Amino acid sequence: MTTASRSTRAPAGLARRGASFWRRVVAGFDLDVAESELLVEVCRALDECEALHGVVADQGRTVAGSRGQVVAHPALSELRQTRLMLGRLLAQLELPDADGDTLPTPVQARGRRAAQTRWQGRRGTA
Repeated sequence: MTTASRSTRAPAGLARRGASFWRRVVAGFDLDVAESELLVEVCRALDECEALHGVVADQGRTVAGSRGQVVAHPALSELRQTRLMLGRLLAQLELPDADGDTLPTPVQARGRRAAQTRWQGRRGTA
């Protein structure tokens, strides 16, 4: 991925949030075919999160279960899963932040936390 200044139209079917993210990314980076496909999926996931937020806002965070009990709205579970997928897709896309760092993959993040825990444990016992 390299920096670029070209403008590419968002793919058909994207809602406002996904199309906005698409435009911002392609305005700043020259993506290859694989990165463009990942970006499409990231944009779709953003739109899906937005739609699920709307469902929860309209219907509330809880619903009646099959026996009348109060249960969490099923859209909350779907939103959680979509957020996890979105995080993984963004890590794969490897977009740099303002400092030039990229979002770590889940494996990298776990490894970093484990190393910090080991380091803190050694420092505390020395």
